[in-house]
Amino acid sequence: MITIGLDLSLVKSGIAIIKDNGTVLYSGLIKSKPSGDKPLHETKRIIKIVEDVFEKIDEILPKEDPDLVVIEGLAFMAKGTSLVQLSGLNYIARAILTELEWPFMIVQATTLKKFITQKGNAEKDLMMMAIFKDYGFESQDNNQGDAYGLSICGLAALGKSLKKLTIPQQEVVSLLQKQL
Repeated sequence: MITIGLDLSLVKSGIAIIKDNGTVLYSGLIKSKPSGDKPLHETKRIIKIVEDVFEKIDEILPKEDPDLVVIEGLAFMAKGTSLVQLSGLNYIARAILTELEWPFMIVQATTLKKFITQKGNAEKDLMMMAIFKDYGFESQDNNQGDAYGLSICGLAALGKSLKKLTIPQQEVVSLLQKQL
């Protein structure tokens, strides 16, 4: 069983591909910078990010489909143009997943934080520390850490948790399984 965690971002998108035995097949970032200030440039940038994400997945899993892709939900604190761009990025990825017929679920940041730290409002540093402490996964970047967390959240939702679940984690899993 394989899950993919995607922490989609306009600057650094985190990707984690994990097997149900805890083996990390891939963890990394897709980086992007604006190439201009016109709507055409913005759209091309978003498309390129999604293409790069799926090219990386295809490179790691050339002949195998994942059992579940877990995408972090939209950041509600994003405003204006950023929110529009992030929405576009998120929904283009969802459209491709639908086209590929890969199952996916959306996990809000607060839900991910509750799963990893038992608290829905944990800071990024606490998230990375909890992931390292509980799962032994070390990352220098919170986007990779979030992608890893999303992927293990997906494993748990599929009934393949890497460790005994706490009560808050069981609550999260129960909520997420409604998306399956």
